Amino acid sequence: MTGRAGIAVDDDSTWCAWTTAGGLVRAMELGADRSGEIVDAGRGTAVHAGSGTGRFLVHDGEDVRSWSPDAGTRSVCSAEPGSLLLEPGGAAGHEATLVAAASESELALLSAAGTVSSQRLGAPPLVLAWQHRRRRILCVLADGTVHKLDPRTARTDTSSLSFTGNHRLACYDEVLGGVWSVPEQSPDTAHFHRTEADRPGTLYTLGLGTVPAAIRSSHSGEWLIAATPGRPTMLTNVNSGRSFTVPGELAARGAPGVFSFDNRLVSVEGDAFEVLPVPARADVRSRDGSLPIETFWSAPPQMHRATRRPKEERTRGEGGGARVGAGS
Repeated sequence: MTGRAGIAVDDDSTWCAWTTAGGLVRAMELGADRSGEIVDAGRGTAVHAGSGTGRFLVHDGEDVRSWSPDAGTRSVCSAEPGSLLLEPGGAAGHEATLVAAASESELALLSAAGTVSSQRLGAPPLVLAWQHRRRRILCVLADGTVHKLDPRTARTDTSSLSFTGNHRLACYDEVLGGVWSVPEQSPDTAHFHRTEADRPGTLYTLGLGTVPAAIRSSHSGEWLIAATPGRPTMLTNVNSGRSFTVPGELAARGAPGVFSFDNRLVSVEGDAFEVLPVPARADVRSRDGSLPIETFWSAPPQMHRATRRPKEERTRGEGGGARVGAGS
């Protein structure tokens, strides 16, 4: 499970945070007029979305901390290393913050005082996500089991993905109301399963053009990223079913990437980042591929490298707010 939490986007896709090879966490605002300033968020080996704008959960060993650019860092609980972490919606700002943690064998609700509730898992978790409309914690396992946990009552409803068999990867799409998964038996194909309907079903099946190590969906529900370290990142349009190789230096070698709220693709690696305007929906509607995608990348991606400020210039404590200026 480790290595799948190297990058995260916040609750509304306006900030992203990622880990570096040296065990540090970086964060950056994704607004078009402000992106380019990288923030030092302290030490950590994994980072996950928190509840609220710019808020993340940073995992370092067993210690779980919340971090935001305004509030800095605060310890919230302890969790098994390698767990998937989630802060349920509405938890931010409360003294007794709840954190959902899915390890290889257990789904637990945790607080600073310890374990609030827990249940055994029959397979490793692939997805831990917050369902805003249903106000439930969604946990999807490699065997296709779907758990929906109510954090107020600790009650869990269990179902299965509509595609049977084991799954390698999965991600949640709030807009479409379901889960994308990559099955073991066809590792270059993604299936979309409704999880917010009364009766589950498969709506889409897409060829990804690669065997990915990670997949992510866009904030708009229009795109999937399929990334593999050392290989070009692939971008797949849900509506047309077309897959494209993403240009750019970082994307060309499969650096981790996320979508911003305004449908830009942001790739990161250490103290470098790359921003790519994604083509509009009309640009990819040719199903037969007769339109060359190179025509529609509206601007070339630009990679920037940060310049670390001296330690004495940092203004916030515990790695919680030192800003790192970006240069070209």
